[in-house]
Amino acid sequence: MQAFEKKILDFIHKETLVAQGQRVLVACSGGVDSVALLLFMALSREKLRIELAAVHVDHMLRGKESADDGKFVKGICDGLGIPFYGGNVPVPSILHEEGGNVQDICRTGRYTFFNEVMRTENYDVLATAHHAEDQLETVLMQLSKGSVPLGIPVKRETDYGTVIRPFLPAMKDELISYVKEQGAHFREDPSNESDAYLRNRLRHHVAPIILSENPSAAVNVVKMTAGLQEDGALLDSLAKEHFSSIVTFDEDGLPSFPTNRFSSMHTALQKRFIPLLLKYIYYGEGIPVEYNAALLNQMHHHLSTSEGNVTISLPKGFRFVREYGTVSIVKNVQNPDISPKMLRKGEWTSWGQMLLCWDDADTEDGEATERMYFDLPDSDLPLYVRGRMEGDRILLPGMVQPKRLSRLFIDEKIGAEKRCTLPVVTTAQGEICAIPGVRYGIQFKKSERETYIFKVKDK
Repeated sequence: MQAFEKKILDFIHKETLVAQGQRVLVACSGGVDSVALLLFMALSREKLRIELAAVHVDHMLRGKESADDGKFVKGICDGLGIPFYGGNVPVPSILHEEGGNVQDICRTGRYTFFNEVMRTENYDVLATAHHAEDQLETVLMQLSKGSVPLGIPVKRETDYGTVIRPFLPAMKDELISYVKEQGAHFREDPSNESDAYLRNRLRHHVAPIILSENPSAAVNVVKMTAGLQEDGALLDSLAKEHFSSIVTFDEDGLPSFPTNRFSSMHTALQKRFIPLLLKYIYYGEGIPVEYNAALLNQMHHHLSTSEGNVTISLPKGFRFVREYGTVSIVKNVQNPDISPKMLRKGEWTSWGQMLLCWDDADTEDGEATERMYFDLPDSDLPLYVRGRMEGDRILLPGMVQPKRLSRLFIDEKIGAEKRCTLPVVTTAQGEICAIPGVRYGIQFKKSERETYIFKVKDK
């Protein structure tokens, strides 16, 4: 067994899976793989100079039998003189009350408990017993689902530490031999024999054929996935650099960027850029699985062309908007009421992100961002503000016929999102005379010689 031990220790050092003085928690189900890992780490703890403990979760799917698995693991820990942490996940109750996938519930509950132990007991590393054939099965599962065959990562960071897989270079037979060599026992979960799960079907019917053709196939897959993961890490890093260089954020923290800067990136970086964008919006939360692939493909398609303007609904009330060469992520907001609101003379009136006011021409306001002067008969006063309506037109200076607002917004490159929130100012007779922030009608001039002033400022 010296060759096996040396191989694993070399792998641990090469991949820097643990560091001197770290506290390592071994996930142990009681099966041969995890028992082998627990024994190996316990016998190597002095060489690695680590503190060690084991953690076990009972999913409560097999009654007394699964409860005995925990007692079995605790017995091994007592014999090795290391701490044991045991927990339960009431999977049958969760299935009854909430439904769902058994394996997903088990995994989520299991890692929730692992993380809790790491947090409360101050462990740095969680070690799991995935081996080369597990990696082969994982790659086959990913291929069958159309995913990139990256496999299981050698290590990954979590909120409470690092998850490591020291046994990835090892074959199952090596683990069985190692446990027997140590004179130890193990327990097997009968569900591992069931063909109800995709992994088991691949394990029982597909992987054996591959390994019979090439016994080194699983180890080769480990090497292949390591290379793909390294390449992926580099591309992810480059995508993050591009993200930081082209994305800007508004005062609400919502991102936007020019489409031409996105188009200039290599396709491999573009496809990594979009998940970064979504991850930013959702603060690291996962997008609903059933929406994921279709959403990413749809966004990439619309980012790869500049024809027309596009809006895509995103989960949780966000929208992807591509207009006039710019992509923005916006939050759904309730459109302002289109019914008219009186603008009382000398009073500031709120509309969207603007404050509007009209008053005598000799009044001033140093904070106003727009000032226009006008002279209207009393019959046209007071002024009103409302939202845009179908068929709206405004007579602009130098024009004989009123211009449709829809055409005006296109000419001024005003996106659909902004059009919904712009104020439309009318006379008391209902004639549109101004679109503050865009254009003013023939009634308005920049000359201070007029009777009244119209002022706009941001909230």
